[in-house]
Amino acid sequence: MLAFDEALAITLGAVTPLAAVVTPLADAVGRVLAEDVAADLPLPPFDTTAMDGWAVRAADVRRTPVLVARAGAAGAGRVPGTLPEGAAWKVMTGAPMPPGSDSVVPVEDAVEIDAGVVRLDVAPHPGAHVRLRGEVFSRGALLLPAGRRLTPADLVLAAAAGRATLRVARPTRAAVLVTGDEIVATGATPGPAQIRNTNGPLLIGALRRAGAEVADLGVARDTEAALRKTLRAALSRGDDILLTTGGVSAGDYDFVAAALEAAGASIRFHKVAIRPAKPVLFATQGATLVFGLPGNPASAAVAFDFFVRPALRAAAGIRPPLPPALPARLTASIRNKGPRLAFHPASLSLRDGVEIVEPLATKGSHDVLTHARANAFLELPPASSFDEGDLVPVHRSTFESTF
Repeated sequence: MLAFDEALAITLGAVTPLAAVVTPLADAVGRVLAEDVAADLPLPPFDTTAMDGWAVRAADVRRTPVLVARAGAAGAGRVPGTLPEGAAWKVMTGAPMPPGSDSVVPVEDAVEIDAGVVRLDVAPHPGAHVRLRGEVFSRGALLLPAGRRLTPADLVLAAAAGRATLRVARPTRAAVLVTGDEIVATGATPGPAQIRNTNGPLLIGALRRAGAEVADLGVARDTEAALRKTLRAALSRGDDILLTTGGVSAGDYDFVAAALEAAGASIRFHKVAIRPAKPVLFATQGATLVFGLPGNPASAAVAFDFFVRPALRAAAGIRPPLPPALPARLTASIRNKGPRLAFHPASLSLRDGVEIVEPLATKGSHDVLTHARANAFLELPPASSFDEGDLVPVHRSTFESTF
């Protein structure tokens, strides 16, 4: 049985980077950037006023109130003339500062006496209410690095850099196959010895949240012949990732590993020293990565978080593939008595600027209620114990946090 770090290294070593495609800027949210984006101009591109008011030379307005000549007016998008000595130029927010001016008296601190004279009631300091050229970023500044999953705010930076299109990683193509004679559709009433399909929606939703294009391959029954046929057809699709769930443990009807090999896949590992998700399987056929996830929902979720998610991130160019654990302070003591690395469900929150983590009581890897309430996993080494107040490593969950 492999250690977690070894299994993860094998998984990441089999990843093929996704090709880059060009997409319109407005369609790029949620995609992973495949190029650096640098500023082609400084921002602001010129000295500009931050308020409606009067652009002046601060040295000309040392004592107030003072009457000065009105030299002109300029709104945003209009280029003003040079400010004469001892005068004021009316400017609107976003307008370029007139050459010769260095500060702005807000409109509420001035009174227009007539068409040619304005009274200034406040003496500004040099730079008052002025946005200086390049104060946000300079020309050539790196605004967005390759490997970043783009947010709406990122599109502001790309637009400011003059980009109408961006090179991004193409979407991952994925498929999900649920296995088990006991599985019925989510909207059906289970009969004796049957349960509803919870893992299909779980995994399809997680993949789509990661930006993947997902095919639902339905439910396969627990016979070797049926699984061989179904998996052979699934592998022939040529997806980047195939997820199966169920049928990877040591029961008499757990045929997924044998069926994958019969269908031409190569098993890279089967069983990892973690809890839950010990039976997780990883295989490849060509460039297709196959993850055989356990059937218990919490086990499937842990296997997704710690194997599938890192593979998705690595393929898209996101670094690091597995987000590092963060330290958080325990609200209660907890022990891992077993010989395997444990990922325990937890609730992570911020309290007075400190990350606080509460271990959640769970009835096991079938406990979907606890899993739904968790937003993180405690990482507990084998045979370890932690007391209330200790700092422990915590991983945010894919199913709650941003991917």
